[in-house]
Amino acid sequence: VEAVEEIIDRIVRPVGRMLFQDRIGCEDDLDYYAFTISYDGTSASSAQSKDMELKEHRDASVVTLNINLNLPEEEYGGSDVFFRGYPAADGWSSSDFFAENSKDDDGGGTVSFSPGTAIIHLGAHRHGSLPITTAHSDSNSEGKQTSGGKRFNLVIWMFGKNGDVRIAPYSEEEQLTIKERWHCAIKGRMNII
Repeated sequence: VEAVEEIIDRIVRPVGRMLFQDRIGCEDDLDYYAFTISYDGTSASSAQSKDMELKEHRDASVVTLNINLNLPEEEYGGSDVFFRGYPAADGWSSSDFFAENSKDDDGGGTVSFSPGTAIIHLGAHRHGSLPITTAHSDSNSEGKQTSGGKRFNLVIWMFGKNGDVRIAPYSEEEQLTIKERWHCAIKGRMNII
């Protein structure tokens, strides 16, 4: 728990507030829910159900941090994270970010989620994970791939008191100052400026 709270206090809150100034205020990211996800592209012959992808969805958070916990030698294929376009009140949108590489009409795009990569995004931004595939091109006598990969993620959802998730943008006058982004109310451990 201490390690997760350290990540939240030093990275998630200040970076989320910096990147999404019009969406996150001082009390919008006070609480969190952290969990892990495992994607498994190994042989599907197992009787146990395995997660191979994540369908398009929105998170129950104002901001989400998703960290790929795999080591560089823990290979897998596929499993890119995709995003749909996200219109913003100020005219900027994720479509601007993905425009050059997008094949989607909605301005979305994909992010290769390699080991050690972290993605931070608005929880309301529609996204998902493409299917994980085999890790190696090892072939059996029939030429079929036989080995698979796994991906392990740490996900942290940030939200306000009592699970409140604000999605409406703040006006420019209501947005946090630079100092407030780094120092205002952090789960009772720091005083509000």
